[in-house]
Amino acid sequence: MTVNEPQRLVSTLGKRMLADGLTKGTGGNISVRADDGTVAISPSGMPYEEIEPEDVPILDIDGERVAGDRKPSSEFRMHTDVLRQREDVGAVVHNHSPYASTFASIDEPVGPSHYLIAFIGDEIPVASYETYGTAELADVAVETLGDDYNACLLENHGVLATGATAEEAYEVALMVEYCARIHYQARSVGEPSLLPDEEIDTLLDRFADYGQTQSADEDGPDPTGENRVPADRLSDLASHRSAVSEFGREMLHQGLTEGTGGNISAQADDLVAISPSGMPYDEIESEDVPVVTLDGEWVAGDRKPSSEVRMHTGILREREDAGAVVHNHSPYASTFASLGEPIPASHYLIAFAGDEIPVAGYETYGTQGLADLALEALGDDYNACLLENHGVVAVGDSVAEAYEVALMVEYCARIHYQALNIGEPSLLPDEEIDTLLDRFADYGQDH
Repeated sequence: MTVNEPQRLVSTLGKRMLADGLTKGTGGNISVRADDGTVAISPSGMPYEEIEPEDVPILDIDGERVAGDRKPSSEFRMHTDVLRQREDVGAVVHNHSPYASTFASIDEPVGPSHYLIAFIGDEIPVASYETYGTAELADVAVETLGDDYNACLLENHGVLATGATAEEAYEVALMVEYCARIHYQARSVGEPSLLPDEEIDTLLDRFADYGQTQSADEDGPDPTGENRVPADRLSDLASHRSAVSEFGREMLHQGLTEGTGGNISAQADDLVAISPSGMPYDEIESEDVPVVTLDGEWVAGDRKPSSEVRMHTGILREREDAGAVVHNHSPYASTFASLGEPIPASHYLIAFAGDEIPVAGYETYGTQGLADLALEALGDDYNACLLENHGVVAVGDSVAEAYEVALMVEYCARIHYQALNIGEPSLLPDEEIDTLLDRFADYGQDH
């Protein structure tokens, strides 16, 4: 059988789904629509590590097998029904990710306690229970998704995620699990702050054009114009662009973010290297990293700068001690961000950030309002803050230093979260915090 691209995607994403912890064993399945209207779908009961492209069966849109020796997934009806009803959908990912499946097992939608819910809709709804592999389950899944949701939970079962492409459907599945985790953790220690309906509407409008496919607010840099960056200046920025690329991968691999979320910047005099918008971290090379001025003007690079360029450049302009900014969505810190609560000094490593980790109030991502609130929360005294219903901002003299601050924020958040789950954390007194801040001012081998 001649192998096509959808078969390769089903094979590749199945392995990734297992590696990313979105399923266990042979559970779950993936389908991808081909240009000719046929559907490549996971084979039934086969370990993901063993599935090669040639093992992936091909169905027509009515679920009849037209190619391949392997039996298709028992959930083929759910996949083909969704693809038939939703012309905007080109791929479907079904998994049993643990936090989302927890809400599926209590038959409760995941509420909008984190802004990334907008990958899915105004919430993550629940399709009522039906036996797996049946036409009835396919019917309730299609009904629950409707035209407005990119994913839903399946009661007592798992998750169904969709996207225009296989990569988009997979990122939606990641965001479902991430939002479910944040909501679960926030619920376990407090009452999550939920985004209002009007903000959800704003986010849904903006997410409709998320990433590199959207048109820029401004034209890209003109290599012949008066604002072009001289070759020697770009050469000076090479290490900064490389650091943005390198630490973006670190941020993903060390669990400080999911998908394409978050961004990093590094300053060299009046220029700033910053993460490109909506590009997977594992694909970002140094030449993909755009360059902006301290006023946020895009002056070099083919990739559009991160939507958070205002926040990065605003901080770098106002904080002369900061040479780099790391913004991420690390899960424990984002839990407290979704509660709207600062992280107090229950561990001495809080001194990497300040006497606590404060919270900047909520504003829509990428706006001047968010940039202003982040800068206000950091002030002159803090090296990090939380962004309500959003994530973390950390600063340092270099990308490496800012990244270490981000790691310490997540570590302190985790310790505080776990302590709250079993008792009342012991908080360090103010005078000890002052001692620690003095000592941390000269921390490390460079001093």
